Amino acid sequence: MKLLTASVIENLPWPLRTLLGCAIAVLSVGITYAIHPLHAFPLLLAFPTVVLCAWFLGMAGSFGCALVDVVLIDALMTRYELRFSTGFVSETARLAVFIVLSTLLGEMIRRFADQKAELKSQQLKRSLLLAQTQRQMAEERARAGEALRQRDEQLQIALRASGLGLWAWEIDEDKVFRSDELYRIVGRKPGSLGPDPEAWLEVVHPEDRHLLERKMENSRENGGDYSFHYRIVRPDGSIRWLESQGRCQFDGAGHLTRIVGVVADVTLRRRAEEAMLRAEKLAVAGRLAASVAHEINNPLEAVANLLYLITLSSTADEAHVHARSALDELLRVSMITQSTLKFHRQAGTPKITHLSEVLEGVLAMFRARLKAAGIVLDLNVAGERAIACMPSEAQQVFANLLSNAIEAMSRGGRLRIRLRPSRDWRDGATEGMRVTIGDTGTGMDRATQQLSFEPFFTTKPETGTGLGMWVVAQLVERHGGDVRLWSSTHTGSSGTVVSMFLPMEPTGLEDAEREAGKGALAEFDPLVRR
Repeated sequence: MKLLTASVIENLPWPLRTLLGCAIAVLSVGITYAIHPLHAFPLLLAFPTVVLCAWFLGMAGSFGCALVDVVLIDALMTRYELRFSTGFVSETARLAVFIVLSTLLGEMIRRFADQKAELKSQQLKRSLLLAQTQRQMAEERARAGEALRQRDEQLQIALRASGLGLWAWEIDEDKVFRSDELYRIVGRKPGSLGPDPEAWLEVVHPEDRHLLERKMENSRENGGDYSFHYRIVRPDGSIRWLESQGRCQFDGAGHLTRIVGVVADVTLRRRAEEAMLRAEKLAVAGRLAASVAHEINNPLEAVANLLYLITLSSTADEAHVHARSALDELLRVSMITQSTLKFHRQAGTPKITHLSEVLEGVLAMFRARLKAAGIVLDLNVAGERAIACMPSEAQQVFANLLSNAIEAMSRGGRLRIRLRPSRDWRDGATEGMRVTIGDTGTGMDRATQQLSFEPFFTTKPETGTGLGMWVVAQLVERHGGDVRLWSSTHTGSSGTVVSMFLPMEPTGLEDAEREAGKGALAEFDPLVRR
């Protein structure tokens, strides 16, 4: 209200403000004249009156007040010899000085007061703005906290529904956060292991602890992501398989700050995979048995015929010749049987093996099919080196690949097999053996190639199980190897090339594949163009 009144007065015309200043001067001089003790100080009220007029009425009101104050005080309260007279310069100067000083001082005080009020106003605005900003920040923090809580609840629900446990390893603090679902997977109470990274090893199977420690340490030192399968032992003694995947996070300077990962219980999946592997192994065993039966049927028929001829022989020399031929056929049957038994025995651990021996054993069981289908075999083994592998699993891989190649060339063709030392296309430092099998069959289109390693996908619904190539990929990956496939359906150049790499030592690597060139396909161009 006071500010509104002052604003109204300041907006009055200057003549009116001058008259108001004069009226105020008359009032102040009248009060000074009425109070006799104030006669000794005639400017005691006049000076502040001029200042107040300057404050509220501006320069016009202040000047009018000062002029009237001087005239009235000079006329009423000064001695005669000091009264104002236009003829005395000293009195004129006194009047001018009082008017100028009082007016300027009043204006200065008013300006200072206005500036102070402006400063207070600005400070108040800043305080209000700060309070509003703090309120908005508090609201934003509350909303962010609520949103974070909702996202955390949604994440926990998603992790619980998918059976995933979350963990985060803070490298600088050397502490690990583990979600409640992670504890549920290992059969422990939430928080029972604490933040110590080494505490997790308590639940890991003793045979897998060293591998897990090496994986984590390698990821910490090199900053690379990792994926690893290992076993854990629950408090009730049951063993479960876990799949753990981690990703490294870095700060702006490129230093590793944390490793975040998820853990999933893959026990059921591994059991299903093992069941499918066993089923396909039985199917391969059946196909091999049929091939063996077909392969030994001819020599057995020859033996039967020779024995019959022996009964008809008229001389001992003639019978001896027939008996010698029958013995050769029986030795051939024995060789086929021994080759089958040698490589089909189950081995608990990898053994040093020459892949060419395994391949020869499988080819011995397929030669009859190759001959019946009119397929020309081209086998090339150059500079072979022994590797550590499971011979029975290598036999299963070769049997699947050769069976597919023979079935793709029902009208004859050329089957080329090359075995040579090589390096892993994913990691040039890993040495091993590469087996490349190329056929001139019907080939596969791009869609079929993309699904060729998927379980239960087959182009032979009447006879196939859809597990052959999937089993090949699983067994090769189990040995730390890699298998690639290229195919063409173009008329006159159709065919399929499968390149398989097995390292010298089975590593069980599960890193992501690196892009590799298709040089192996170019090597078989003369083959697929025939």
